[in-house]
Amino acid sequence: MQTLVKREGQEGQAVGGSLALHLVGSSNRLKQFAQQMPTAIFLVDQAGTIVEVNEKLLRVTGYRYEELVNQSFQHLLPYPGTIKQLYEELMHRGPDQPMEVDWRDCQGRTGKTPAMIMVQQGEQPVYFVHLFQLDKETQGNLSQRLVDKLTSDSSLGLFVLDEQGLIVEVSHMACKLLGMNRVDVINKHVDQVFAGIPEDHRLLKRELLDGVKLYNMATSWTNDNQRYELIVDASTLQDDSGKTVGAYFLFKDISNFRSFEQKIERNERLAMIGQIAAGTAHEIRNPLTSIKGFLQMFLQSFSENGMDRERTYTEIMLTEINRINSLVSEFLLLSKPRDVQYAIVDLNIVFEEILPIVESQALLYGIDVQFSSRGNLPLVVGDNELLKQVFINICKNGIEAMGEQGTLNISHHIDPDGDKVSIDIRDTGPGIPLYIVDKIFDPFFTTKEEGTGLGLSVCQKIIHDIGGQIRLSSKGYGTTFHILLPYL
Repeated sequence: MQTLVKREGQEGQAVGGSLALHLVGSSNRLKQFAQQMPTAIFLVDQAGTIVEVNEKLLRVTGYRYEELVNQSFQHLLPYPGTIKQLYEELMHRGPDQPMEVDWRDCQGRTGKTPAMIMVQQGEQPVYFVHLFQLDKETQGNLSQRLVDKLTSDSSLGLFVLDEQGLIVEVSHMACKLLGMNRVDVINKHVDQVFAGIPEDHRLLKRELLDGVKLYNMATSWTNDNQRYELIVDASTLQDDSGKTVGAYFLFKDISNFRSFEQKIERNERLAMIGQIAAGTAHEIRNPLTSIKGFLQMFLQSFSENGMDRERTYTEIMLTEINRINSLVSEFLLLSKPRDVQYAIVDLNIVFEEILPIVESQALLYGIDVQFSSRGNLPLVVGDNELLKQVFINICKNGIEAMGEQGTLNISHHIDPDGDKVSIDIRDTGPGIPLYIVDKIFDPFFTTKEEGTGLGLSVCQKIIHDIGGQIRLSSKGYGTTFHILLPYL
């Protein structure tokens, strides 16, 4: 056990056929160590209270995490004395006395298992209880070894439910999808794991236990950080008599394939727009320039002669001409590379400059703006003005989506892969319906009456051009845009 364990005395003291072992290190470090162990382990304090249990023990005994932590160790080991007495008894047993203890699972079934208890000495000792046989019982056949392999090493996602709806098995990939740790999922009811999420929006539904079968079904799921595209198989599990005793939910993450396919389709659309824009931009702008020049002359003349009604009409026409010019400029930005000079950009300075703009816009709608990453953002490589355009555009969309009340929260986190920083812009609006989530980055797609449908397309191109990504998560009660940028 490396530096976490030392033998008592200089050479190691054999006591009654066993080694008196002592643990060194902080309690938090011991808890982390216990969770990493592949065998059944739990930690007990001096008063006999369980302070930590690992996932292997939960799997074997059927207990949920909260059913054991802060409970007496005698829930697991029906021993009449204290934990200290049990430790001393094991340490002083003779070579002809097996170092075994009685144990009990959540159903009240009991058995015996070889055990070792180690202690972290100090003002508040912590006992490290290792139950060997429980681990062996879970590794006795090929089918269990296959399940262990699926849950630990495979890229497949797996949930197994019992007939009551408890999650009795879960893979690391499935935990990543949920954004939770295994110990927070194993032996928990689906209603508990997905608390606060409507039934229709859950990844796991109780209807699976009613015999609903899924074969190669495409679906999507978003946690707080990422959206996943999945292919799902699910069905029930029966015992020898044909009675349903549970269900399984097996999935494969195809987000990268779907993203690649969508990128190709989007590039094809942008290429088509580029051909149209390149061929018509000058033809549109040349007559617009002439029209705009004459209208400006009319405007000056109407103003000098006090012709207010005609002046108002002329101002409206000039505004619309400027709007057409702006639309042509967005066409060109989507269709051809710009002469952009990339440089090192301090995101802290970027947000210092755009926050007053965002806050003034929010004030008009009665929206509160919270920026929790002040002074903590890293350096990135990009174009300062274009990045401002992206952040302002997405913040403005969030403000408008919330209507007359809500909060716009701007924060950041490091992407789990460790190579990008994610700027997270979250609104508390109604969310984006699932049937249009895949369309919002498409050119000309908009839900606004006055929108052109090019804003998010332009933002996505700007971010893609510097090696970043824009991801979206929306669960029907708020939307978060994650702008991922390579950082220095």
